Amino acid sequence: MTPRPIMIAMTTAMALGLAGCGLNTASPSKAPTVIARTMVIYTGQEIHKPGWPQYRPAFWSAPAGSTVQLTIISHDSGTAPLTMLQDDKVRGTIGDTEMIDGKAERSVNNQNIAHTFTIPAIGLNLPIPAAPAGHTVTVTAKIRMPQAGRYGWQCMAPCGTSPMGMGGPMVTPGYMQGTITVTPAS
Repeated sequence: MTPRPIMIAMTTAMALGLAGCGLNTASPSKAPTVIARTMVIYTGQEIHKPGWPQYRPAFWSAPAGSTVQLTIISHDSGTAPLTMLQDDKVRGTIGDTEMIDGKAERSVNNQNIAHTFTIPAIGLNLPIPAAPAGHTVTVTAKIRMPQAGRYGWQCMAPCGTSPMGMGGPMVTPGYMQGTITVTPAS
């Protein structure tokens, strides 16, 4: 063999050998999956149904064991003080906090609450403050999804129709209540 083909063969062999040095045969550790979900609260006037605020979407899914970065954007500037004061506190999120327009909070003053996003079965409660008139308020929180199943959520603020505020959208799926479907982890 002449020197040139030998040199090419040696270079190729070295390159192939070095290429294998960085390979790791151990399986990678599985980091929790982060899923982004966004819900928007529209006023009854915006959807042409006065007195009927609505979360959209009211139904969504996420895998069991995943972390959901939930963003709720509210257009509602009206208040609906709670009858159950414990619902003014953030519960069930990672860190037991929510971010309101970028500021970490553990509760919302009852007189400033417009809605809640509450899943009783997993102990989750996010109080949603009233938006400034003509603007929105954004609430974000990280939630660890439980085992697979269907979990009903409800707004606990009396923001609906009827003298007590608990009628109409409060008892109608797709408005102030819905379902989160937690799918089996893949």
